[in-house]
Amino acid sequence: MTESELRVCKLLAFLLEYPDASWRDDLAELGGIVKAMTDDTQRDRLQEFLSYVQDKSSIELQEIYTRAFDLDPETSLHLSYHLMGNSEDRGKALAGLLWIYHRAGYDAAVGELPDYLPMILEFLTLSQELEGAEILWSCLGTVAVLAERLQKNNHPYAGLLALAADILHSPRRRFSEKLSKEG
Repeated sequence: MTESELRVCKLLAFLLEYPDASWRDDLAELGGIVKAMTDDTQRDRLQEFLSYVQDKSSIELQEIYTRAFDLDPETSLHLSYHLMGNSEDRGKALAGLLWIYHRAGYDAAVGELPDYLPMILEFLTLSQELEGAEILWSCLGTVAVLAERLQKNNHPYAGLLALAADILHSPRRRFSEKLSKEG
């Protein structure tokens, strides 16, 4: 990933977290970072979201987030769910993600499943060595589908997911090409 894409992934990792009080406090600082971005599409999508949340109360933001990502399994940010539901294979995938994190020296957040999109985005900003990370890329392949589902409902988080899908497309393609050559 480019330096710009890594920066956007870090922003997305934060913006896709549950909007608690500390999340709200950090938004003002992000406005300046977003305005300084050179990629028009990235800047516009992030700015649109920041403008939207600026006018909402913390309670409204928490309700919007919870309805979309916690109460609707079709748009859950726990990505392996979209691949495997609650099957036994999902448990193996979660363990595989934890192993990838461990090998890279990344400390996964306590109390959160390792397939949580914000966690994966943060991990990607810290570790570019992803050998044996097929399950990670399989999980990330669901982000575009999530974006489409949110876009159908004109959901305010749709632009963030679409931006994540755009950024994740190019490294996934390079990763897939590398696997094809090795296999």
